[in-house]
Amino acid sequence: MTIKQITLLTIFSLTLLQCHARITPTPLPPLTTDSERFTLEYPLVGNDNIFVYRNASETADILSSGTGIVFIGFKECTWCQQYAVFLHEVAKEMEFEKIYYYDIREDRQNNNENYQRIIRILSGQLQYDDEGQQRVYVPDLTIVVGGRKLFRDYETSKETFDYSTPQEYWNEERVDALKERFRTGMKFINPNPSPCTAC
Repeated sequence: MTIKQITLLTIFSLTLLQCHARITPTPLPPLTTDSERFTLEYPLVGNDNIFVYRNASETADILSSGTGIVFIGFKECTWCQQYAVFLHEVAKEMEFEKIYYYDIREDRQNNNENYQRIIRILSGQLQYDDEGQQRVYVPDLTIVVGGRKLFRDYETSKETFDYSTPQEYWNEERVDALKERFRTGMKFINPNPSPCTAC
């Protein structure tokens, strides 16, 4: 091989490496917190969010015997996107440290046992589909204390009154009313319980 051929081969090899480097995406760093993950899935909610992911079984356990604020939705739902903003604002204002979040989409599509368990737990407090079956429509919010469902809200989960986007629906008056309902419901839970000094 001549020097010219070696030089051309070297230039060609370096050019291929540079092209490959430009095409190969840099892997994203792993998400370390639920807050970071939620921000990626719900970009309208800030980085300082208090959403904590729970799977179907954990969510069912909280709804049946736990205490907390349980938000059920999925990231592809534009109504959930907007609802999460209002929910987060009120929870932060009232100094809550977490809102449990469950992405129900896959379980609901598959109508699997996880989904059916949540249906059984919320039975009588759900909306009905066109076939007369209870269904968890989203966004869905439950405030539960010791397994007692003390507050439920699913505004815009099924009925959006012919509004095609959340931005059209959520005018100032509706947002204020929703936030006031959130405040009322959240009063059932003490976000920062004091340690018992008499125990």
